[in-house]
Amino acid sequence: MSRWVLCVMCAICIEASAEESDVEYDYRRAPAWPYSLLKSGVSGWVVYDLKAHQDGRVSAPEVLDSSHALFSLSVVNVVPTWRVKPWVVSEQRPAVISLRQEHYFVHPREGNAHVPWLHRSLRHLSCAKFNNRFDDFQQNSSDLEQVEMSVFRHTYSVLARVATYRRLPDEQRFALGDALADAVPEVIQRCRANPELRYKDVLPDQVRMML
Repeated sequence: MSRWVLCVMCAICIEASAEESDVEYDYRRAPAWPYSLLKSGVSGWVVYDLKAHQDGRVSAPEVLDSSHALFSLSVVNVVPTWRVKPWVVSEQRPAVISLRQEHYFVHPREGNAHVPWLHRSLRHLSCAKFNNRFDDFQQNSSDLEQVEMSVFRHTYSVLARVATYRRLPDEQRFALGDALADAVPEVIQRCRANPELRYKDVLPDQVRMML
């Protein structure tokens, strides 16, 4: 499987496992929007792992990446209240299944769809803010690869949407994904050296043109 497909899947937080695709929720209340962030008009996201149990329980929420600590707290508080549909344990379906998911808090003034909001955010993201996010990522998500940083995941999501809208052939989709994956170390280095630039400015030409 190409890096393009793998990273787009990571960006929408769906792992390529048959077990996960078979997990169904009986009860899944949305995380509460922290009042102070809602009042301030702040949007954001949380990437997290959880464990689904064959008896229907959901446990062990673990935040991997987040735009704000209050968003993280909201997710961690609600996940243990969720329930999944019980299943029969087998070789294909163990008693406990680990899931990775992402929740977006998109403020009403930004619209209901998260990808257009991400697209707008990436266009205006400064390298200075990128550097701060990368520092947080290194501190809090050391087990993840650099390409799994939120900014890159979100860029893959936007590229996938634009590629679909423009009806690009698979070869061009793969080339875009590979170009971004290959450029990750250079993007980080160039933003470090040039905090006055925009994140968009240090992307490969073919990727930048899609944003």
